[in-house]
Amino acid sequence: MSGSLDYSNADVVDRLVSLYDHSFGGKPRGRYRISMKLMCRIVNQRRLWPEQVEAIRRGLYETGHILIDLGTYFVVVNQQTFSSYRRLNEASIATLEDALAAEISTEIEEDTPSKSEDQGQVASSG
Repeated sequence: MSGSLDYSNADVVDRLVSLYDHSFGGKPRGRYRISMKLMCRIVNQRRLWPEQVEAIRRGLYETGHILIDLGTYFVVVNQQTFSSYRRLNEASIATLEDALAAEISTEIEEDTPSKSEDQGQVASSG
């Protein structure tokens, strides 16, 4: 692009962290999304390769940030964003599995005609 050198992944990480700390979009700092086109501009290349994305992701992780690839754009957030999220544990999964099993069992029972219904249909058709 325009004859200049490509930036190293470390330079890109520094730029992305600087954007996180920079005021824009009505916020003094914080998470943001960046289009693939703008990310390529920051990297100073026409195409962004999966290996580069992974290297940038790892570099951001080392600085306490997370890069999320959402296909047509990326999101940069601070790891602290997720520290207050509720945590899923094995007991919660077991409870969910039990509830789903009970729900499936109920649906099967509702879809299966009872013997008295079958006998009533035979008597009325006979």
